[in-house]
Amino acid sequence: VPTNPRPLKSSFVDIFSITLGAVLMFLNTLLFLYVLWYRHYPPLRAKNIKLLGILYLSMMLWCLGTIGTNFNVDGYFNFTSSCLLLALWSRILVGMFMFAFVHIFRLYVYIRIFKRRQKVTYVQYLAAAILYAVIIAAYGIPVTLMHNKLTVMFVPEFQTCVYGQLFSEMSFGIVWAAWLAFLVMAYMARNINTSFKEYKEMLIIVVLTSISIAYQTVVHHVVREYTAYRWARITSTFFEYLASQTSLVVLLWVPVYNCIFHRREFRRKFFDKMKADGMAARYGMTLPTTS
Repeated sequence: VPTNPRPLKSSFVDIFSITLGAVLMFLNTLLFLYVLWYRHYPPLRAKNIKLLGILYLSMMLWCLGTIGTNFNVDGYFNFTSSCLLLALWSRILVGMFMFAFVHIFRLYVYIRIFKRRQKVTYVQYLAAAILYAVIIAAYGIPVTLMHNKLTVMFVPEFQTCVYGQLFSEMSFGIVWAAWLAFLVMAYMARNINTSFKEYKEMLIIVVLTSISIAYQTVVHHVVREYTAYRWARITSTFFEYLASQTSLVVLLWVPVYNCIFHRREFRRKFFDKMKADGMAARYGMTLPTTS
């Protein structure tokens, strides 16, 4: 429990941080809705919109969990009984962990098609969904049943959620395990050169998210009651925004920009690259007979 800080009050910086998160979520929602509207545009379709939808969901829940636990001050959200729900399920398991899991599976699909020359069927999607459900159930249900003093609890005297040491270590352990698996998959896909190449995008996501998770790990272990200190919760939140709210933009800005401004030309260039790959059929694409 925090020992020195006074009961927390929402400051302008707190409110600005919350507002920024809401704006970023809104902009990402507009971006994803645009992609859904133009989902049949080949360069967008090739991004695997179903998985992008799950990625979008994880980004939103991660951001909501971050805002709810980092800024539960001065009774601002009245989440007095929801610290565990927000911290464990929204921020960690269905936020950070699903975020990493989706990136892992996207790379698995990428490697299976373009490196191993194998098709991806619904069996692989179903197996991934079952694996994810088993992992979060095996971890999340026992932790949920633990006493809140061992996990994360709301402290009325300071109007904030406080993370237990064991909970922090276990939570960041599962997040780091998933993220390290993603790094391995990204390394395996580094030399694949196709019309769907996403090496630069993956590198940006790796750098931004690694910085964010590393910072969260340090803050949670060095400043045990970090939510009670404005500088700690503000910087923590901004680093989480840096990771959770940038992935869709990084993955989609090129096809979305060209869909808006150079739709036919970009589509033609995209098909030309696909013809050179000779992999259109494996990716479920039908090439036009003329460019």
